[in-house]
Amino acid sequence: MFAALARMHIPQAVARPEMPLAALDVRAQQEKLSRAVEGAAERSFVARFIVLNLIGAALVAAAWAAEVLAKPYQADSSGMCWLITALFGWGLVCCLRRDWQSVRWVGNVLVYLGMVGTVLGLIMTVGDISADKAQSFESFKLVVTAIYVGAGTALYTNLLACIGYLWLGTNAHLLARQEV
Repeated sequence: MFAALARMHIPQAVARPEMPLAALDVRAQQEKLSRAVEGAAERSFVARFIVLNLIGAALVAAAWAAEVLAKPYQADSSGMCWLITALFGWGLVCCLRRDWQSVRWVGNVLVYLGMVGTVLGLIMTVGDISADKAQSFESFKLVVTAIYVGAGTALYTNLLACIGYLWLGTNAHLLARQEV
């Protein structure tokens, strides 16, 4: 019986590739896969950046609707709020470019500009108050105006710098978790 089975022609159970050998090149498949994953990672990053900053833009729109968005710029006569806003915008561009070192630098500078704005506002307040002014209602109004202008500069520059720092820090934390 074994001799009869040995004489029978039974095809070998060897898997034969359906594709040519060139299609089975492992390196080519790995490169193709890495290109596909690279594109997906880039699209994922841009999508996360857009969603995260749309949330921030919605908060800015809410501040505009509540008519509080222009107050820092109106109260600050030194222009520090505009400088802080421009630097924050540059920090967002650095986030999109994934330049995390520049994002950290911009965040630190925002904190320092907030402190400088606070000191500048206090200097403006003290510089406009004089002890030798006549004690009249008009001089009292000038003193209160000086305090208002100085305090506005001090507080609003600090507020804008803190908001910018938190916004950039959130971007860096949520977007750079794999890169940094």
